[in-house]
Amino acid sequence: MSIIQLPSTRCYWNENLGHPKISTVISCNRFEEIKRFIHFNDNTLQIPKGQTGHNPLHKIQPFLDHLRQRLLTIPKEEYMAVDEQIIPTKSRSSMRQYNPKTHKWGYKNFVFSGSSGFSYDFEIYTGAQGPVESDSNLPKNSTSSDVVVRLSRTIPEGANYKLFFDNWYTSLPLLIFLNKKAILPLGTIKANRIPGYKVPAEKDLKKLGRGATIEKLTTVDNTDISIVTWYDNRVVNLASTYVGSTPASEVRRFNKKEKAYQNVACPKAVMTYNRHMGSVDLLDALLGYYRIQIRSKKFYHRIFFHMIDMITVNAWLLYRRGLDETEPHLPLADFKIAVAEGLCLVNKPTTSARRGRPSYELEYAIEAKKLRGHVAIMPSIDARLDKIDYLPIWTTRQRCKVPDCNSRSHVECRKCKVSLCLNDKRNCFFLFHTT
Repeated sequence: MSIIQLPSTRCYWNENLGHPKISTVISCNRFEEIKRFIHFNDNTLQIPKGQTGHNPLHKIQPFLDHLRQRLLTIPKEEYMAVDEQIIPTKSRSSMRQYNPKTHKWGYKNFVFSGSSGFSYDFEIYTGAQGPVESDSNLPKNSTSSDVVVRLSRTIPEGANYKLFFDNWYTSLPLLIFLNKKAILPLGTIKANRIPGYKVPAEKDLKKLGRGATIEKLTTVDNTDISIVTWYDNRVVNLASTYVGSTPASEVRRFNKKEKAYQNVACPKAVMTYNRHMGSVDLLDALLGYYRIQIRSKKFYHRIFFHMIDMITVNAWLLYRRGLDETEPHLPLADFKIAVAEGLCLVNKPTTSARRGRPSYELEYAIEAKKLRGHVAIMPSIDARLDKIDYLPIWTTRQRCKVPDCNSRSHVECRKCKVSLCLNDKRNCFFLFHTT
């Protein structure tokens, strides 16, 4: 349903708009019944609103906890970032936030992501009404900095992982805390969060010209901190414990007065930040391509569908991570189709013939098959190798689908719907389902 976008859920079973890949797997009434009764926690154990310990995410908390534990088992990348994303929704909920930059209304989700876009951890913001996980070993700096502290707990210490965040999170106590854990931080920082340092005025930097850079070094609590101020279109301040202004490089900018492009000096901290900070934005872009659009009045359904999209994107990124750079890979849309096909066929026997008059979708598929001829669609690898319900049937003579076989056969696999040799000379039926 995320690949084929239709106005409403029932349209997938419509005679004119429906698609047999969905309508032949499950009936509309059965799908809506499952969506109506799906739940993840015991509602009788929920603490009422206004009392101590109330959790607005109680209805879906076990699913989120299980998902986080699975994500934490994945080895992390060297460059990672913390940023917020919006789970879009129009439902009336006290957790809903307004953000004009992306989706205007939705649930705020803090994401801990790698440079590839893989989400290693997350924390859904519930506001003042929800309990925040407390740990006596973690420092209490500020509301924003504590988000980074909680999400960075699972980073291995002493391995020099790099962590990036924007000026909403950055503070000097946060940089000191991460540096003592041997985590190398870099982030933009607000001028009022640098005590004892007067940030150069924008008019003074403008006189020096575009690309002007000023760096100040200081030591706080035995931690060396670099504050880099760079003037581009505006003044940008960055704070880090491992990278400064050198070695500087150049970036291409358009000069409005001269109406031409020119090279502008750019410090190392800015180049590093721009290269690795956009991981959560990359994840949002991948989620936005094929997002599940199922509507529901229950707030936790929107969160559940978002997490399904997120773990599918994660699976695609892991699949690409296992391939060589020169090796071709499935696009995201084809990968999601392969996952859906595998979930519908793997470890499930072939359904028996239905009674009564065939459905409209089945009649349409039969007529279309007569017009275009026999076209075999190869099943996914998971469905081909699950060793469930492989039965040969006698059908019209077609070419064998094993790559190194050019023979024709009357035998077809009832589950995979492909023709395969099965005689005293060749047993392609066995080879196809075992290799």
